[in-house]
Amino acid sequence: MNPERYLLVMGAERSPALLSRAGAQLPGFGLQRRDFGKGLTLFAAPGLGVVEHPSLVVIGQMSDAAPVLLAQCETPDELITESWGNYLALGLGTDGTPRWVMRAPLGHLPAYRRSANGTEIIASHPDLILAVAGEKPALAWEFVGQHLAFQHLQTTETGLAGIEELLGGESLEQGPNGAWHRRQVWSPWTWTAQSREICDPLRARQGLRASVERAVAGLIPRDVLCLLELSGGVDSSILAAALAGHKANARAVTLVTDEREGDERIYARAVSIATGLPLDEVAVTGAVNLARPASMRSARPGLPRTLSLADDLLAEKARAETIGVFVSGAGGDCVFCSPASAAPAADVLRRLGISRAAWSAVDALARIHHASVWDVAKMAWRQARERTAQSQWPRTTGFLAQDALPTIAPVHPWLEEPADVLPGKRSHVRAILAALAHVEGYGRHALAPSRFPLLSQPVVETALRIPSWLWIENGRDRAVARTAYSGFLPASVLDRRTKGGLDSYAIAMLARNRTALQPFLLEGHVSRSGLLDRQRLEAALARQPRRGDADTYLLFPLIDTEAWVRAWLDEP
Repeated sequence: MNPERYLLVMGAERSPALLSRAGAQLPGFGLQRRDFGKGLTLFAAPGLGVVEHPSLVVIGQMSDAAPVLLAQCETPDELITESWGNYLALGLGTDGTPRWVMRAPLGHLPAYRRSANGTEIIASHPDLILAVAGEKPALAWEFVGQHLAFQHLQTTETGLAGIEELLGGESLEQGPNGAWHRRQVWSPWTWTAQSREICDPLRARQGLRASVERAVAGLIPRDVLCLLELSGGVDSSILAAALAGHKANARAVTLVTDEREGDERIYARAVSIATGLPLDEVAVTGAVNLARPASMRSARPGLPRTLSLADDLLAEKARAETIGVFVSGAGGDCVFCSPASAAPAADVLRRLGISRAAWSAVDALARIHHASVWDVAKMAWRQARERTAQSQWPRTTGFLAQDALPTIAPVHPWLEEPADVLPGKRSHVRAILAALAHVEGYGRHALAPSRFPLLSQPVVETALRIPSWLWIENGRDRAVARTAYSGFLPASVLDRRTKGGLDSYAIAMLARNRTALQPFLLEGHVSRSGLLDRQRLEAALARQPRRGDADTYLLFPLIDTEAWVRAWLDEP
């Protein structure tokens, strides 16, 4: 069972009934009670690490932390300079009362929060909070509309009324009047500043490889069997090389679908031979019923229904082989700055003007995107001249009814950009933010946690310091990462220009479920809430799903959202 489950009660003396319910309910979840400080009670799974200092308590996994320095940390700001990882840290006053609570920057140990009668509850899972609160779950329908309109943006809000989330790098701090307020301790914009740039290509490559090795060494214990999800793409292959260098007790698995784009065995095999990691090839076969509730209750829609078979197969391997940790290269495209626009060339124009470097960047982007250099040059020029801060997250109208369409995106601290931010760095930060919205809600996490080294603090901080134009050198995306692992991985992997995908697999699954999806979506909870444009949805469901049809792709998040709602509520 995943050991990363906990519930923390602060100010327990104000809510004796709540603490009593926690004591009665949480042992049934496999959690053990521990009291420390003043009015501070923790219920945690036996395998979850807890380290206590006179003025600091750390719950979870912390890396590069010297005990002497930790014992002297008095503020969250001091803590993030001394350590990193997947943890929740509490700063205690001299009388043992909590003064602040911080979730690790880019940490993946969740921290859901609920306030009740002066008592603060923070937990890894929303079901633990609901069990202690003694209340039935209530969905926040405003969240559902925002979730569908502003996709890939995960903020403090959740889909459960009264429950919010502490974001990575945020702290809750108690003011003089006893009220708790949020503060952003870690910001990506600190690392995009020109004064921190690593402009030398050799230093960039060396720094990036060192940060990946540091992340793997800090997150993956050698005494636990870990399973790497190896696609054969650049990102997961880099992790294979780092795991081999770390001498981790690791093996790899590559999942194979019937569609050609879902079969990357030739690359995965090459990586396995180069790194020495044993490789299992597992076929993803069988039918998936998309028109049913999600298999787990989460704070937000999580696992895409189209990935449920793959999730089940990985869970089966975890049970059969006693896997202790899953390792994923998720987010690598975003962290390693795979450009989606002409923004890197715009950055050069801003910094160096019309120059040889600018034309080199334009040419590189044209080769990456198979586009005309003149089209790229015009886009770069427009982006370079645009000085208005773009704080609004892109909105998708989707199948939302016009009168239900949110106009303003929910607030996220990363969207508060510096006035002088370069377009490429804006895109880089936003891509990482979007990636962070897709690392939770997987069924296999009930058995073992996932580690995302490429989305860790050391790697992200280093990647943000590297100028966007270095990532596209010689007409290759993720160029710094590819070159950093030259000699460690096969050229066939590092030089590949194609990318595997699941589009054909997902569209075929959608086609097989089209009849069942009509009542599931048209008569579902989301439709009955009044959020949807039924006419447009009916028309989309009546058509055969196909590539190039925007409505086909918009059906997937709607299916996932309806399945998530049905996991919490009875059938409509």
